[in-house]
Amino acid sequence: MATEESTSGVQQSGPKVALALQGGGSHGAFTWGVLDRLLESTSQGTPFSVEAISGASAGGINATLCAAGLASGGATKARERLRTFWEAVSRAGEQAGNALFGFSEPGPFGGWNIDWSPGAIFSEIVGLVASPYNNPFYRDPLGPVIRSALPESDLSTLNAKSGSPQLFICATNVRTNERTIFTQPEISVDVLRASACLPSEFRTVNVHGVPYWDGGYLGNPPLAPLITHAQDLILILVNPFVRHDMPPKNARGILDRLNEIGFNASVVLEINAIEAVNRVLDSVGEEAASQSRFKTVRFHLIRDDDFLAQFGFVSKSSTSWSLLKTLFNRGREVADGWLKKDYANLGQASSLSVKDALLDPTLKQVSGSQTQ
Repeated sequence: MATEESTSGVQQSGPKVALALQGGGSHGAFTWGVLDRLLESTSQGTPFSVEAISGASAGGINATLCAAGLASGGATKARERLRTFWEAVSRAGEQAGNALFGFSEPGPFGGWNIDWSPGAIFSEIVGLVASPYNNPFYRDPLGPVIRSALPESDLSTLNAKSGSPQLFICATNVRTNERTIFTQPEISVDVLRASACLPSEFRTVNVHGVPYWDGGYLGNPPLAPLITHAQDLILILVNPFVRHDMPPKNARGILDRLNEIGFNASVVLEINAIEAVNRVLDSVGEEAASQSRFKTVRFHLIRDDDFLAQFGFVSKSSTSWSLLKTLFNRGREVADGWLKKDYANLGQASSLSVKDALLDPTLKQVSGSQTQ
């Protein structure tokens, strides 16, 4: 539901916004690029005040690094923290012999889509008979990478809340099938590991004795906590909503689309709920709406379905720097297009109809260069 806008500000210049960052494994590097350009813009005549950030999985890590950087050193520090993390991801994957590393370049396996590469097929076969618990050499690969980019001092500053954006990290409670939203002062490396715990790749992460899996299953990203902090929600999406080559005809394509639909389902439900309140407020008239404790929520979407659809599902597990840099660069380009086209709508109106943007296949691009 839409609730009253927060009067507390994290930054003092520009429109107040809340960021919602979707998770998608290595495709989170696209979000890194978007954030990098948005943060850069705050000193270039298009400032905004980040009141709150939510995320799950890679989106949760991006959200935390962004919030921690803003709290401890501003936009420049946030950009540094994000770059440090993604560079560390690539180095760690190379050092660990990531099975998909060498295949994540444009080549004979369908360009950037490596779903049919030998490494991907071998990993899938192994996954049918083995789990992370069967691996006697298993070690947590994510915790050290997060710690390398998020010093304890920055984490303490973030959890102290003063001057920090409100942060909401989603994880899935394995016991109860409920989503848990972590916020300050309980943000930790284990919380981020829990939010990004795909059970086929990582051992379950326990936080305060409770087992958690990837938050993307139930909140990718969570929107409800954000709307008490800002009326303008900027959603950065990495899982394609609209595909023009449907339906898939082969087994891999079917699984890929099932994964995309599953990881998009929760955000669609939350958007529909918020939009229902928006419609009620619009129908009762301006005077009645002004007396309500609810406020209209303005949606802004930054995504590139056509671009991200070409990569396939398996590349989300690749740590190739070439792949990550390609995603980063495209994220910056799309964000730049959004700033030029839609920044002026902040504080005024939604960038466009959310229903049309998500569901109408004739609308290819929400932000960036393409519209219809």
